Amino acid sequence: MAVDTVKLYTKGSRVWLGDKEEVWKGGVVVSYAPGENIVVSDPETGKELHIVLKEGKSMMPPLRNPDILTMENNLTTMSYLHEPAVLHSLYQRFTISNNIYTYCGIVLVAVNPYCDVQLYGNEMIWAYKGQQIGQLDPHIYAISEDAYSEMKTMGRNQSIIVSGESGAGKTVSAKYAMRYFATVAGNEKETAIERRILSTNPIMEALGNAKTIRNDNSSRFGKYVELEFDKQTNISGAHICTYLLEKSRVVFQANNERNYHIFYQLCAVRDIPEMKHLHLKHPDEFRFTSQGKAPVIDNMDDSETFYEMSEGLFNLGITEEQQLFLFSVLAAVLHMGDIQFNEERNDSCSISNDDKSLLIAAKLMGLEVAQLQKWLCHKTLKARNETLVMTLKKKDAFAGMEAFVKHIYASLFLWIVKLLNAALSNGKKDAVNFIGILDIYGFEMFEENSFEQFCINYANEKLQQQFNQHVFKLEQAEYIKEQIKWSFIDFTDNQPCIDLIEKKLGIIDLLDEQCRMNRGTDENWVQILYKELTDSEHFQKPKTGTDQFVIVHYADKVSYLCHGFIAKNLDSVNESHINLLKNSSFQFFTDVLNAKIDLDKRNAKKLELANEALGGSDLGSITSPKRVATKSLSRRGTTQTLSKTRTVGAQFKSSLNLLMDALTTTVPHFIRCIKPNDDKEPFGFVPTRVVQQLRACGVIETVRISAAGYPSRWSYKEFESRYSLLVHSRRVRKGETMDNCRVVISSIVSDKDKYQFGKTKIFFRAGQVAYFEKLRSERLFSACVMVQARVRGWLAAKRYNSVRVATIAVQCMVRRTLARRKVQKMRENRASIVIQKHVRGWVQRIKYRRLLVSILFIQSAHRAQVAYKNFLTVKYEHNAKIIQKHVRGWLARCAYKQHMRKIIQIQSCVRRHLAKKKLKALKVEARSIGHFKKLNVKLEKRIFEMQMKSKDMVKERNSVLEETKQNLEELAAVKKKLGEESRSREELEKELSTTTDELKDIRQNYLAMKLEIARRTREEEDIEELKARIQELETEVKQSKEETVSERNNGEERYAALERSMNAQIEVEREHHQNMLIENGNLQRQLQELQELTHGQWQDSSDDRDDLSSVMSDVPPDSGVLSSGITSPAVGFPPHDPRARVADLENIREKLEEQLATANKTIAELKETGASTGAPIVVNGGDKIFPVDENERARLEEIIIENVELKENLDRMTDDLMDAIDEQTLMRTKYEQMELKLSNVKDSLLREIVNTRNPRQAQDKIRSHLDSLRVELFSDVAKFNKNNIKTEEDAVLQSKVETLAGENIKLLDDINRLQNAIPFISGNTEKKLEKKLTRQESLSTIRSRKQEFKGMFACKKGDDSKLVKRLITQLKTEHVTGPGCMSGLTAHIMFMCVRYADHCNDEGRIQELLTAIISGITSVTRKQSRDPVISTFWLTNCLTLLHDLTQFSGEELYHNRLSPAMRDFALKNYDLSDYRPLLSDQCINIYHTIVKTAQDELQPMLIPGMLEHDSIPGMNSSFSGGRKQTDKGCDTGVIVNRLQFYLQLLSSQSISINIVRQFIGQLLYFINATLLNNLILRKDLCHWSKGIQIRYNLSQVEQWVREQGLDLDDSGVLTYLSEIRQASQLLQMNKSSGDNAAAIVETCYSLNTMQLQKLLMLYSPRSEFEERVPQDVIKYILNHKPIEKSQKLMMDPNKLHALKFSYETRDIDFTIVTLPSGLKVDFLEKY
Repeated sequence: MAVDTVKLYTKGSRVWLGDKEEVWKGGVVVSYAPGENIVVSDPETGKELHIVLKEGKSMMPPLRNPDILTMENNLTTMSYLHEPAVLHSLYQRFTISNNIYTYCGIVLVAVNPYCDVQLYGNEMIWAYKGQQIGQLDPHIYAISEDAYSEMKTMGRNQSIIVSGESGAGKTVSAKYAMRYFATVAGNEKETAIERRILSTNPIMEALGNAKTIRNDNSSRFGKYVELEFDKQTNISGAHICTYLLEKSRVVFQANNERNYHIFYQLCAVRDIPEMKHLHLKHPDEFRFTSQGKAPVIDNMDDSETFYEMSEGLFNLGITEEQQLFLFSVLAAVLHMGDIQFNEERNDSCSISNDDKSLLIAAKLMGLEVAQLQKWLCHKTLKARNETLVMTLKKKDAFAGMEAFVKHIYASLFLWIVKLLNAALSNGKKDAVNFIGILDIYGFEMFEENSFEQFCINYANEKLQQQFNQHVFKLEQAEYIKEQIKWSFIDFTDNQPCIDLIEKKLGIIDLLDEQCRMNRGTDENWVQILYKELTDSEHFQKPKTGTDQFVIVHYADKVSYLCHGFIAKNLDSVNESHINLLKNSSFQFFTDVLNAKIDLDKRNAKKLELANEALGGSDLGSITSPKRVATKSLSRRGTTQTLSKTRTVGAQFKSSLNLLMDALTTTVPHFIRCIKPNDDKEPFGFVPTRVVQQLRACGVIETVRISAAGYPSRWSYKEFESRYSLLVHSRRVRKGETMDNCRVVISSIVSDKDKYQFGKTKIFFRAGQVAYFEKLRSERLFSACVMVQARVRGWLAAKRYNSVRVATIAVQCMVRRTLARRKVQKMRENRASIVIQKHVRGWVQRIKYRRLLVSILFIQSAHRAQVAYKNFLTVKYEHNAKIIQKHVRGWLARCAYKQHMRKIIQIQSCVRRHLAKKKLKALKVEARSIGHFKKLNVKLEKRIFEMQMKSKDMVKERNSVLEETKQNLEELAAVKKKLGEESRSREELEKELSTTTDELKDIRQNYLAMKLEIARRTREEEDIEELKARIQELETEVKQSKEETVSERNNGEERYAALERSMNAQIEVEREHHQNMLIENGNLQRQLQELQELTHGQWQDSSDDRDDLSSVMSDVPPDSGVLSSGITSPAVGFPPHDPRARVADLENIREKLEEQLATANKTIAELKETGASTGAPIVVNGGDKIFPVDENERARLEEIIIENVELKENLDRMTDDLMDAIDEQTLMRTKYEQMELKLSNVKDSLLREIVNTRNPRQAQDKIRSHLDSLRVELFSDVAKFNKNNIKTEEDAVLQSKVETLAGENIKLLDDINRLQNAIPFISGNTEKKLEKKLTRQESLSTIRSRKQEFKGMFACKKGDDSKLVKRLITQLKTEHVTGPGCMSGLTAHIMFMCVRYADHCNDEGRIQELLTAIISGITSVTRKQSRDPVISTFWLTNCLTLLHDLTQFSGEELYHNRLSPAMRDFALKNYDLSDYRPLLSDQCINIYHTIVKTAQDELQPMLIPGMLEHDSIPGMNSSFSGGRKQTDKGCDTGVIVNRLQFYLQLLSSQSISINIVRQFIGQLLYFINATLLNNLILRKDLCHWSKGIQIRYNLSQVEQWVREQGLDLDDSGVLTYLSEIRQASQLLQMNKSSGDNAAAIVETCYSLNTMQLQKLLMLYSPRSEFEERVPQDVIKYILNHKPIEKSQKLMMDPNKLHALKFSYETRDIDFTIVTLPSGLKVDFLEKY
C-alpha cells in the first residue's frame, strides 16, 4: 500500500464495512498505526470491529469518498473507485435526489423508478438537442444525442446497447431512444417514416412481451433495430432483427405469469363484431392463458392496447386481410390448447370428431378437420425408401401438439417482423449511416437454469468482451490525446469462457453432436462435458448430482440443469404438421413458413461475407494475434456446423456472431438498466439486488478498469481554484495556472506515479483527490479554528468591556437612587408637619362652622314656625269673608231668577189666548166670495199678455218664410251654375287628387306622429319603471354591501381568480391566434422553399408587369388576399364583379337620356304652342299646366306661389317629422342600451361588492356609479322632454298646414271658375335654365383653375407594379430613413395613394392597391427574414400603415379624437376595417421573425455568459467534476450588448415603447426559460456560490432594463426573470431545517413544486461545512406549496407571448409629405 494512502487511515477516517443485508455500510476508524491492526466502529450500533491485517495481503477496509464527490453525475470522477463507493453513490442519487440516470464512464446506468417521471417530454428532447454529453445531467437523451451528433459530424455508424434484467426497463429505454431520433431527425418530406418506426413498439410488445414474476411487460426476445439515415441525416428507413424468442411461454406459464399480451388483447375485444368468428372466451377458459392464474395486469387495459396495436398495423401498411389472418391463427393456437386427447387400449390416442376446439382451430387455420385430427395423433417415419405412419401415445401426441403450436407462433412472429421490415424500408438505397439500438436480455441466474439462460449468458459474455475492449480503447485514446506516460492496464478477459462455449468440441458443438445421435440424451451429454471440458478453469463439475454443470461466467458462477437441453436445441416439429400447414386454404401460410427459411439464408450469406472480410478487419490494438486466430477458427467452425445442422444453438451462435460483427463496425454506447427491487416499489432500493446486477452488467468492471489507470481528472483551472490554498500564497503566481498546479502537487505528493500532467488535465491515481480533500479540510479547519479564536477573543473582550461599563452605570444608578430616597424622606417629614398644622386648623374651623350653622338653622326654624302660624290665622279669616260674600250673592240671584220665570210664564199664557182668537177670525174670512174675485182679475191680465205675444211671433215667422224662399231661389241658381261648371271641375280633379294625396300623407304622418307621441308616453312610463328599478338596485346594493363585510376574504380570492381566468383566457386566445400565424408563416416558408426547388430561385425582372406578377405569386392562397385585388370572403369583404357595376351604370345612363329626351320634347311642344297663341304660361315644376286669362294671370300666379309655399312647408314638416322619427328610434335604442347598461352595472356592482377588499372603497365606487347613472338618466329625460316640446311645435305646424290646405281648396274652387284659358310659353323659363347651366360651368372652371394639395397621391391604374417595386421590393432604406425623413414615410405614401382611390370612389383601385402592398411586404420580409434591420424597418411601416388606416378610418370612435384640421384626411366613402386584421397579422409575423432572430443570436451566449461565467472576482464557483465545459469567452456584458443593439434598433425606427417592452420581455422570458432548464439539468451548478454568481449576472441584466426605463411604470418586464431569479435565491437561502421551508415557499412562488423539488435534490455542497437539504424540508414544501395547474419540470423557451397593440392619436399632416428623389416615384401625382 502506498505511503500517501496509508496516511489517510487516521482517527476519524470514514471507511466501508461489509454487511450481509446492506452489502456495505459506513464505519469510522478508531485507531490505526502502520503494522498494527485497525479498529473500526459502527456508528449505528457503536460496536468496535478489529480488522486483522495479514502479511502479503491488503485487507484494509475501503475508504469513503468526501461528500463533495458522493453524488457526482459520473461515478468515475470519484477519488476512490470501488464497489461500495459505486453502490452508495447510486443509492444517494436514486433515493435522495430521485436521479434515475448516472454515468459510469461511457456507461449510462438507468435505475427503474417504477413510477412515472416527467423526464421525457418534447421540451426535454430539445433541451438535450445539440448539447455535448456531460454538459447536462445524465439522461438517455444525452446518449442518443451523442450518438446522433457523432454520426452527423464524423459519418460513423453508431450503436446503443441496452441490457439488463427482466423488469429493469430495457424496453422503455430503447423506446425513448427511438423517440428521440424520430423527433430530432424527422424528415419533413417523409414524416410517415418516424410514425411507422414508433408504431412498431406496440406491435412488438404485443407479440413478444409478457408478464413475468419480475416484470409486467417483460421482453421475451432480443431486438436489434437499425435506424437508417440519409445524407441530410434524416431518418430514411429502419430494419428489425430479433433473437431467441421464448417459444415455450406459448404453451406454459409459471404461477403469477401470463402468456404473450396478444392473446389477452384478443380475448378482451372478443365481443366486437369483427372478432365474433374467432369464438374467443375469457382467458381463464383457455389452457394456454390460464396456467399462470394472473389474467389481469394492474394499470393496463388489454382492449386499449389492442387498439393501439391495431392502429400500428394500419400505420405500417398491414392490410385488413393480413390482420384477420394473424388474429385467426392466434385464436386457433388458443383453441388447439383445449383439444382433448383420448387414450386408447393399444397405447395410442385419438380425438373425438365432435371436439369443438378441433373444429374451430381447423376452420380458423383453413385446414381439413380430418387431416388435422389424424396428424395430431400420428407421425410419419422414413426408413430407406418406405414411409411408415405410426400412432402416438397420448403424452407424445400432446407434446407434438405443443411443438406444433410453438412452431406456428414462432413462424408467425418472424412473418410479422418481415412485414414490419418491408414497411419500414423506403425502397430507396439512400441510406448513408445507421444507428443500431440493441435491446437484449441481461445476465440471468436462477435456482434452476436451462437452455434459455445458457444462450442469454453466452450472448452477455460476448457483449461483455466487446464492452471491455471498447472501455480500454477509450482509456488508451484519452491518455494518448493528453500525451501522458502510461503502462498497459490488465483487465479480466473472458475469451476463455467464450471459447469454452463456442469453440470446436465446446459446449455447443458437443450439444449439436449429441442431437445428431438418434438416441442422444441429456445425461449422456453431461457426462461427455465432464470428460472433455474438465481442464478448463471456467467449467466445473458440481459436488452433488450428475445432471448439472457449472460455468464460471464473468459475473458469477451459474449452475445449469441439463434437462431439456437437447429437445430445446433440436426444436423439432413433425414434418406432417408442416405439410399440413402448406396445404392450408390460406395463402399467407406459405409466406409464414418461408419467413424463417429466408432469414436463415440471409444470415448464412452475411456470415460468409463476414468470414471473407475477417482477414482485413481491425479488432483493435487490445486483440492479440492469438485471439484473432481463435475467432477465425471459431467462425469457420460455425459455418461448417451451420451447413450441416439447423439446431437452435447453432442458429443462435451464427446470429450472435453477425450481431457482434455489426457492433464491431459501429461506435457503441452502453445503457445498463438496473432493477432496484423485486416488489416494484417506487424508488425502493435493495442493495443486495442492485450490487448483483452491477457485477453482472459490467459496471464494476468499468470502475475497476478506470481505477487501474488514472480515474480522477481535473482541469488546471479547477484544481488551482480549489487546492491552491494548500501552499503559501507567495508561491502562487497570478496567471500561471499550470505552474501553480505543479507547485501544489509536488509539495504534497512525493510519488510521481500518483499523478500525470496532461495537455489540458491533471490525471490522478485512485485516492489522490480524496487525500487532497482531506488536506484541504484540515487546512480549512485550522483556518476556521484560528478565525474562531480571534473572533471569540474579540467577542470576550467586547463582552468584558460592556459588562464593566454596565456595572459602573448600575452603581451610579443605585447611589443616585439611595440619595434621592433620603432627600425624599426629609422632604416628606417636613411636609407632614406642615400638613398636620394645616389639617388641625382646618378641623377646628370646620367644627366652629358646623356649630354656627346649627344654631342659625334652629333659630330660623323657630321663627319660621311662629310666622307660619300667624299666616294661617290671617288666611283663614280672609277666606271666610270671601265665602260669605259669594254665598250671599248667590242667594240673591236665585231669588231674582225665580221671580222673572214666573212673570214670563204669565205673559206667554196671555199671548197664546190672543193668537187663538185671531186665527178663528181669519178662517171665517177665507171662506167668503170676495177673495176669489181678486184672484180672477190677476189671471185675466196674464192671458191678455200672452195673446199679444202670439201675434208678434206669427208676423216674425212670415218674414222668415219669405227670406227662406229667397234663399232657396238663390240656392237653385247656384246649383244650376255649379252644374254648368262641373266640366271645368273635372279637369282640375287631378290637381285636387294630388293635393289630397299630399294631405293624406300629411295626415298619415300626423297619425304616425301621434303614435310616436303615445310611444314616447309609454317610454316615459318605462323611464319611471327604470327609476323604480334603480331604486331597487340601490336597495340591493345596500343589502349586498351589508353582506360584503362578512364575505370579503372569500370574495377577494374569487375576484382575483375570476380576473386571472379572464386574463388567461384572453391571453390564451391571443396566443392561439398568433401561434396560428406562426404556423401559417412556417407553412408559407416551406411552400416558398418548395417553389424555389421546383421552379428555381425568384429573380427580379426589368418589366414592371412581370415584377408585379412575381410579387403576387408569392402570396399564399390562405393569406386572405387574392392576386386579383379582391379580398377573399374569409376576411369579410363581399366579392364585387366589375362587369355588373358597368352594366348598372349603363342602365342608369340610358334612363337619364330617356328622361332628358322627354323633357326636351315637352319644351319643344310648349314652344310651338306658345308661338301659335302668343300667350305666356307659368310652369309649376311637374304639375299640370292650367290655362288662364290675361286678367286673372296675377291671381293665378299668386295661387300657384301659395301652393308652392304650401308644398315647401309640407316638405319641411315631413323632414322634421322624419328627423323626429329618427331621433325617437335613436332614443329607443339608447334606452335599450341604458337598460342593458343598468343590468350590467348591477351585476358588476354586485360582483365588485362581493370581491372587493375595502368595503368603504366599494361604497364610494357604487355611489359614484349611481351618481353617473342618475346624471345620464336625467340628461336623457331632459332631452326627451325637449323632443316632446318639439313634437308639440310639430303639432301646431300641422294645424297650420291643415289651415293652409283649406285655403288651398278654396283657391282651387276659384280656379274651377276660370275657363277657356290659352296656354303660352314664357321665355323667362328657358333663360333661367340657361343662366343656371352657365353658372355651374363657371364654377367648375374656377375649381379646375386652382387646386390645393390635400395630402393625396394619385396612382394611375397600371402603376401598381411600379409602386410596389419602388416602395417595397427594390426599396433602399437609406432613401426613407435619412435625416429629415419622417418615421414610416413609406407607409404614409401608401396610405395617401389609398386615400386618393377612396376620394375617387373607386373600390376596385383600393382593393388592388392594398392587395399589392400587403403581398409585396409579405414577399420582402420573407426573403430577408434573417436581417433584423430590414425586418424592423418593415415592422415600423406596417405598424404605421395599420395606424393610419385606423386613425383616419372615419369611424366615430377614432374620428372624434382628431383635430378639425386632421379630420379632412379621413376616408370618406369606404370602410377598410377588414384590411386591418391582415396588416395586424403581418405585423405579428414580422415581430416574431425578429424575436426568433434575436433568440438564435442569444442562444449560444446564455449558458457560458450567465450560468458558467464567474463575474464576482475571488469567488470561483465552478467545479465540473469531469463535466465538459463550454466556451468561457462570453460574459454577461456580451448579452447586455446584444439586448442594447436590439433596443436601439427598435428605438431608431420609432416603434412604440409598448411594443419595445413586449419585445424585451419576450427575450427575457427566453433567457429565463433557457437558464432555468439548464440549471435543472446541471447538478454542478446547484450550490451556494454559483447561486451568488447567477444572481449577480441577473442583476446586471435587470440594472440595464431599469437604466433604459423599460420597467419604470411597473410594466412587468422584469417579472419574466422571476423563475431564474427565485432559483438563484433558493440556492443562497438557508435550507438546513424545517423552519426555513416556509420562507422558501414564500420566496419561490413562481417555481412549481416539481422544479423546487428538483433544485433542492440537486443542491450539492461545495464545502464540508455545508449540508445537503434535509428530507423534512422537501416534504414540507411538497405539502405546503400550492398545487399549480402547470406541473411541468421544464419551461418552454420557444413559447411566444401574444403581441398587444396600443392605439394613440398622432398629429400627422399629409400636406407636408414630400417624395424623396431617390424613390423614383415621379408617376405619383399630388392631389
